[in-house]
Amino acid sequence: MVLSAFGQQGKPEISEGEIEKHFSKSPECEGFDINSLEYFDFTGDGHDEAIVVASTCATGTAGPDVHAVLSREASGSIVELRIPEPTEKQQASLFGRVFSELGVEDAQLVATYHDESGRDNPLVIRYRWNGRDKEFQVAAVKVAPRYQTSFDCDRAKTAVENAICYSPEAASLDLAVQQSYSNWMEHLSDADSDVLKKEQKEWLRKRDLICGDDYEVFHCVATLYGARLLELQHFKVLHPKTSQP
Repeated sequence: MVLSAFGQQGKPEISEGEIEKHFSKSPECEGFDINSLEYFDFTGDGHDEAIVVASTCATGTAGPDVHAVLSREASGSIVELRIPEPTEKQQASLFGRVFSELGVEDAQLVATYHDESGRDNPLVIRYRWNGRDKEFQVAAVKVAPRYQTSFDCDRAKTAVENAICYSPEAASLDLAVQQSYSNWMEHLSDADSDVLKKEQKEWLRKRDLICGDDYEVFHCVATLYGARLLELQHFKVLHPKTSQP
Protein backbone atom coordinates (compact mmCIF):
# COMPACT_ATOMS: atom_id res chain seq x y z
CA MET A 1 0.00 0.00 0.00
CA VAL A 2 1.33 3.43 -0.99
CA LEU A 3 0.71 6.28 1.44
CA SER A 4 0.43 9.88 0.28
CA ALA A 5 2.98 12.42 1.39
CA PHE A 6 0.34 13.90 3.68
CA GLY A 7 -0.37 10.50 5.18
CA GLN A 8 3.31 9.85 5.85
CA GLN A 9 4.30 13.21 7.23
CA GLY A 10 1.02 14.45 8.66
CA LYS A 11 -1.02 17.30 7.29
CA PRO A 12 0.98 20.55 7.33
CA GLU A 13 -0.39 23.74 8.83
CA ILE A 14 -2.50 25.75 6.41
CA SER A 15 -0.35 28.67 5.30
CA GLU A 16 -1.36 32.28 4.69
CA GLY A 17 -0.55 31.80 1.01
CA GLU A 18 -2.94 28.85 0.77
CA ILE A 19 -5.64 30.85 2.57
CA GLU A 20 -5.29 33.73 0.13
CA LYS A 21 -5.38 31.36 -2.85
CA HIS A 22 -8.51 29.66 -1.48
CA PHE A 23 -10.48 32.91 -1.24
CA SER A 24 -9.00 34.82 -4.18
CA LYS A 25 -11.11 33.13 -6.83
CA SER A 26 -10.93 35.84 -9.49
CA PRO A 27 -7.66 37.11 -10.99
CA GLU A 28 -9.43 40.44 -11.57
CA CYS A 29 -9.91 40.84 -7.82
CA GLU A 30 -6.50 41.60 -6.37
CA GLY A 31 -5.80 42.28 -2.73
CA PHE A 32 -6.28 40.04 0.29
CA ASP A 33 -5.61 41.14 3.84
CA ILE A 34 -5.73 38.77 6.79
CA ASN A 35 -7.12 40.59 9.82
CA SER A 36 -6.70 37.70 12.25
CA LEU A 37 -5.51 34.11 12.03
CA GLU A 38 -5.60 31.43 14.73
CA TYR A 39 -5.05 27.68 14.68
CA PHE A 40 -6.92 25.04 16.68
CA ASP A 41 -7.74 21.37 16.26
CA PHE A 42 -11.55 21.41 16.34
CA THR A 43 -12.01 18.08 14.55
CA GLY A 44 -9.73 16.18 16.93
CA ASP A 45 -7.62 14.57 14.20
CA GLY A 46 -4.38 15.95 15.58
CA HIS A 47 -4.09 18.70 12.96
CA ASP A 48 -5.07 22.32 13.45
CA GLU A 49 -7.75 24.11 11.49
CA ALA A 50 -7.22 27.76 10.49
CA ILE A 51 -9.64 30.35 11.90
CA VAL A 52 -9.57 33.23 9.43
CA VAL A 53 -10.94 36.76 9.40
CA ALA A 54 -9.88 38.56 6.23
CA SER A 55 -10.77 41.21 3.69
CA THR A 56 -10.94 40.64 -0.06
CA CYS A 57 -11.00 43.33 -2.72
CA ALA A 58 -14.79 42.99 -2.86
CA THR A 59 -15.43 44.36 0.61
CA GLY A 60 -14.51 48.00 -0.01
CA THR A 61 -14.97 49.91 3.26
CA ALA A 62 -17.46 47.41 4.72
CA GLY A 63 -14.87 45.59 6.81
CA PRO A 64 -13.74 41.94 6.65
CA ASP A 65 -15.90 39.79 4.38
CA VAL A 66 -14.22 36.46 5.17
CA HIS A 67 -15.06 34.71 8.44
CA ALA A 68 -14.18 31.06 8.09
CA VAL A 69 -12.61 27.93 9.50
CA LEU A 70 -10.47 26.00 7.02
CA SER A 71 -9.44 22.37 7.33
CA ARG A 72 -7.05 20.25 5.29
CA GLU A 73 -8.35 16.94 4.01
CA ALA A 74 -6.22 13.79 3.80
CA SER A 75 -5.76 14.46 0.07
CA GLY A 76 -4.19 17.82 0.90
CA SER A 77 -7.06 19.95 -0.41
CA ILE A 78 -8.49 22.72 1.76
CA VAL A 79 -12.16 22.82 2.68
CA GLU A 80 -14.26 25.36 4.56
CA LEU A 81 -16.13 24.01 7.57
CA ARG A 82 -19.77 25.01 7.84
CA ILE A 83 -20.66 27.61 10.49
CA PRO A 84 -24.39 28.32 11.04
CA GLU A 85 -25.41 31.92 10.37
CA PRO A 86 -27.19 33.90 13.11
CA THR A 87 -30.94 33.45 13.06
CA GLU A 88 -33.24 36.24 11.91
CA LYS A 89 -34.16 36.96 15.53
CA GLN A 90 -30.49 37.17 16.53
CA GLN A 91 -29.69 39.45 13.58
CA ALA A 92 -32.54 41.72 14.70
CA SER A 93 -30.44 42.68 17.74
CA LEU A 94 -27.83 44.32 15.47
CA PHE A 95 -28.14 47.79 13.92
CA GLY A 96 -26.35 49.71 11.19
CA ARG A 97 -23.18 48.24 9.78
CA VAL A 98 -22.29 44.95 11.41
CA PHE A 99 -18.77 43.64 12.04
CA SER A 100 -17.78 40.29 13.49
CA GLU A 101 -14.76 38.45 14.83
CA LEU A 102 -13.92 34.75 15.04
CA GLY A 103 -11.76 33.25 17.74
CA VAL A 104 -11.20 30.28 20.01
CA GLU A 105 -12.12 30.16 23.68
CA ASP A 106 -12.33 27.06 25.88
CA ALA A 107 -12.02 24.79 22.82
CA GLN A 108 -15.06 26.42 21.22
CA LEU A 109 -15.36 28.65 18.18
CA VAL A 110 -16.65 32.09 19.23
CA ALA A 111 -18.25 34.61 16.88
CA THR A 112 -18.49 38.11 18.38
CA TYR A 113 -20.64 40.68 16.61
CA HIS A 114 -20.43 44.47 16.81
CA ASP A 115 -22.62 47.18 15.32
CA GLU A 116 -22.93 50.96 15.33
CA SER A 117 -25.03 51.16 18.49
CA GLY A 118 -22.01 51.55 20.78
CA ARG A 119 -23.01 48.53 22.89
CA ASP A 120 -20.37 46.05 24.03
CA ASN A 121 -20.62 42.77 22.11
CA PRO A 122 -24.38 42.88 21.41
CA LEU A 123 -24.29 39.34 20.02
CA VAL A 124 -21.92 36.49 20.89
CA ILE A 125 -22.40 32.95 19.53
CA ARG A 126 -20.36 29.99 20.72
CA TYR A 127 -20.05 26.86 18.54
CA ARG A 128 -18.94 23.32 19.26
CA TRP A 129 -17.73 20.88 16.61
CA ASN A 130 -20.10 18.00 15.85
CA GLY A 131 -17.96 15.19 14.50
CA ARG A 132 -20.90 13.02 13.46
CA ASP A 133 -22.47 15.70 11.24
CA LYS A 134 -19.08 17.24 10.45
CA GLU A 135 -20.18 20.80 11.16
CA PHE A 136 -20.21 23.42 13.88
CA GLN A 137 -23.34 23.61 16.00
CA VAL A 138 -24.51 26.39 18.29
CA ALA A 139 -23.50 25.76 21.90
CA ALA A 140 -24.58 29.07 23.49
CA VAL A 141 -25.88 32.49 22.48
CA LYS A 142 -25.59 35.77 24.37
CA VAL A 143 -27.79 38.58 23.04
CA ALA A 144 -27.93 42.18 24.27
CA PRO A 145 -30.82 42.79 26.69
CA ARG A 146 -34.11 44.33 25.65
CA TYR A 147 -35.89 46.96 27.71
CA GLN A 148 -39.49 47.60 28.67
CA THR A 149 -41.40 49.72 26.16
CA SER A 150 -45.00 50.75 25.57
CA PHE A 151 -45.39 47.86 23.12
CA ASP A 152 -44.58 44.15 23.05
CA CYS A 153 -41.04 43.84 21.69
CA ASP A 154 -41.79 40.30 20.51
CA ARG A 155 -44.30 41.89 18.14
CA ALA A 156 -42.21 44.83 17.00
CA LYS A 157 -43.44 45.69 13.51
CA THR A 158 -40.65 47.94 12.25
CA ALA A 159 -36.86 48.13 12.46
CA VAL A 160 -37.25 51.33 14.47
CA GLU A 161 -39.53 49.67 17.03
CA ASN A 162 -37.00 46.87 17.32
CA ALA A 163 -34.20 49.38 17.92
CA ILE A 164 -36.21 51.07 20.69
CA CYS A 165 -36.40 47.72 22.49
CA TYR A 166 -32.59 47.49 22.62
CA SER A 167 -31.90 51.11 23.59
CA PRO A 168 -32.35 51.94 27.30
CA GLU A 169 -32.61 55.67 26.56
CA ALA A 170 -35.12 55.30 23.72
CA ALA A 171 -37.15 52.71 25.66
CA SER A 172 -37.42 55.05 28.65
CA LEU A 173 -38.49 57.94 26.41
CA ASP A 174 -41.00 55.70 24.64
CA LEU A 175 -42.67 54.96 27.98
CA ALA A 176 -42.68 58.66 28.87
CA VAL A 177 -44.24 59.62 25.52
CA GLN A 178 -46.90 56.94 25.89
CA GLN A 179 -47.71 58.10 29.44
CA SER A 180 -48.05 61.73 28.35
CA TYR A 181 -50.15 60.73 25.34
CA SER A 182 -52.45 58.53 27.47
CA ASN A 183 -52.80 61.30 30.05
CA TRP A 184 -54.07 63.72 27.43
CA MET A 185 -56.37 61.12 25.84
CA GLU A 186 -58.11 60.54 29.17
CA HIS A 187 -59.09 64.21 29.48
CA LEU A 188 -59.63 65.50 25.97
CA SER A 189 -62.99 65.75 24.30
CA ASP A 190 -63.77 63.34 21.48
CA ALA A 191 -63.00 65.97 18.87
CA ASP A 192 -59.73 66.96 20.51
CA SER A 193 -58.68 63.34 21.05
CA ASP A 194 -59.17 62.72 17.34
CA VAL A 195 -56.76 65.57 16.64
CA LEU A 196 -54.16 64.05 18.97
CA LYS A 197 -54.64 60.55 17.53
CA LYS A 198 -54.02 61.77 14.00
CA GLU A 199 -51.05 63.81 15.15
CA GLN A 200 -49.51 60.85 16.99
CA LYS A 201 -50.11 58.49 14.06
CA GLU A 202 -48.40 60.93 11.69
CA TRP A 203 -45.49 61.35 14.10
CA LEU A 204 -45.00 57.57 14.29
CA ARG A 205 -45.01 57.40 10.50
CA LYS A 206 -42.35 60.11 10.30
CA ARG A 207 -40.35 58.42 13.07
CA ASP A 208 -40.08 55.21 11.06
CA LEU A 209 -39.34 57.14 7.86
CA ILE A 210 -36.62 59.33 9.37
CA CYS A 211 -34.87 56.71 11.50
CA GLY A 212 -35.55 53.58 9.44
CA ASP A 213 -32.41 53.88 7.31
CA ASP A 214 -30.27 55.78 9.80
CA TYR A 215 -27.08 53.93 10.76
CA GLU A 216 -27.16 55.75 14.10
CA VAL A 217 -30.71 54.59 14.75
CA PHE A 218 -30.32 54.60 18.55
CA HIS A 219 -29.38 58.29 18.54
CA CYS A 220 -32.05 59.06 15.96
CA VAL A 221 -34.96 57.56 17.89
CA ALA A 222 -33.79 59.04 21.20
CA THR A 223 -33.64 62.50 19.61
CA LEU A 224 -37.09 62.22 18.03
CA TYR A 225 -38.67 60.84 21.19
CA GLY A 226 -37.15 63.60 23.28
CA ALA A 227 -38.62 66.20 20.91
CA ARG A 228 -42.00 64.46 20.86
CA LEU A 229 -42.14 64.35 24.65
CA LEU A 230 -41.64 68.12 24.77
CA GLU A 231 -44.41 68.59 22.20
CA LEU A 232 -46.81 66.52 24.28
CA GLN A 233 -45.84 68.27 27.50
CA HIS A 234 -46.69 71.58 25.79
CA PHE A 235 -49.73 70.28 23.95
CA LYS A 236 -51.99 72.93 25.51
CA VAL A 237 -49.72 75.69 24.22
CA LEU A 238 -49.61 74.18 20.74
CA HIS A 239 -53.36 73.52 20.78
CA PRO A 240 -54.83 76.29 22.97
CA LYS A 241 -58.46 75.29 22.33
CA THR A 242 -58.04 71.83 23.87
CA SER A 243 -59.06 70.96 27.40
CA GLN A 244 -56.44 70.84 30.15
CA PRO A 245 -55.66 67.41 31.72
